[in-house]
Amino acid sequence: MITILVIEDELPAALRLEKLLKSIDPGICIVDRIDTVESAVKWFKSNPHPDLIMLDIQLGDGNSFEIFKKVKVESYIIFTTAYDEYAIRAFELNSIDYLLKPVDEKSLSHSLDKFRKFRSHNISSNIDHLLDAIEKRDFRFKRRFMVTISGKIKIIETGSIAFFYSKDKNSFLCTTEKRHYPVDYSLDQLEARVNPDLFFRVNRQYIVQYKSIDKIDLLSKSRIRISTSPPADEEILVSTARTSDFRSWLER
Repeated sequence: MITILVIEDELPAALRLEKLLKSIDPGICIVDRIDTVESAVKWFKSNPHPDLIMLDIQLGDGNSFEIFKKVKVESYIIFTTAYDEYAIRAFELNSIDYLLKPVDEKSLSHSLDKFRKFRSHNISSNIDHLLDAIEKRDFRFKRRFMVTISGKIKIIETGSIAFFYSKDKNSFLCTTEKRHYPVDYSLDQLEARVNPDLFFRVNRQYIVQYKSIDKIDLLSKSRIRISTSPPADEEILVSTARTSDFRSWLER
């Protein structure tokens, strides 16, 4: 029997993943489902570690790599990821598998076979080397923003930002909790400072995070409308010039 912990902040994705796992191997035991970095750290400190962790990289309260900086995890890991080929190569070199979203049954089955092979040959996952490789790649992207509101300084983690937008020649960010703050960067500057795997400049006024996209409407062959969660105050349309790149970005 394989014990598996699912760490995923999107409930439909988590339920689908659990269903696929049970379909591939009915003997699999899902020990728990977790959706934040904070709750994962608490869980690992008070529970026996499972054989395998199915782990989403971007969680509601930040990057899941933060878990391993706060607690020693003694489990094999399969990441679900939208990272580019450079980062994926880092996964492969460290005996850690990855699955590109949306996860399909064939790829998941292959990853489970890989896990069984690693376990039978006592090959351990080298999470420390993976973190080093990922951080060397991501050093140029901002992980947090400092904002000033009512005479106080507040730190906003980049992972908790739903979108950036411009209004009246000023720039703002909107968090996943629907809180709006001014930022001291233009959208052009922000576009260069956030991870392009996660954020996309859809038009002159908006940069959206992948996970904040709630609905996509195809208005015409070259016209796309985005609905976000939380919702923006105005309609967000992908500019015609960016439509092709936006489609490619969604399929990464």
